[in-house]
Amino acid sequence: MLIHFPSALLPMDFVCYGLFYYTHQPSFALASLYALFGAVVLGWAAALFGILDILKIPPGETDALQKSLIHGGINVSVIMVYTVLAYSAYKKYPTLADASLSHLIFKGVLVSFMMIGNYIGGSLILKYKIGIED
Repeated sequence: MLIHFPSALLPMDFVCYGLFYYTHQPSFALASLYALFGAVVLGWAAALFGILDILKIPPGETDALQKSLIHGGINVSVIMVYTVLAYSAYKKYPTLADASLSHLIFKGVLVSFMMIGNYIGGSLILKYKIGIED
């Protein structure tokens, strides 16, 4: 269940930031910031539990292990970049930075990579039953 929070909060951050970019309403910037902070904290917690799932993969399942490492690598990379963005925003808080199109596009690319990683993670659940207790 933990993986659903960053998977929802990161697109929410992107949408709220996009609304901030187009409307210049500070409430959207604040909503984006809160979603960003929540996604980073819960994303690292999800990564920790993902490591525990990887350790449970049987030794002969090389395909499952390889896909797990790709899935984890993509999603941890996304969370690492978002952590830098969150730290940068935290240092400036309570001042909210002006919205920029390049920042919006960058967040869109990160969310796209996260969705690719989540697709691979979903295939791990469906095909190999990774993370599902019997």
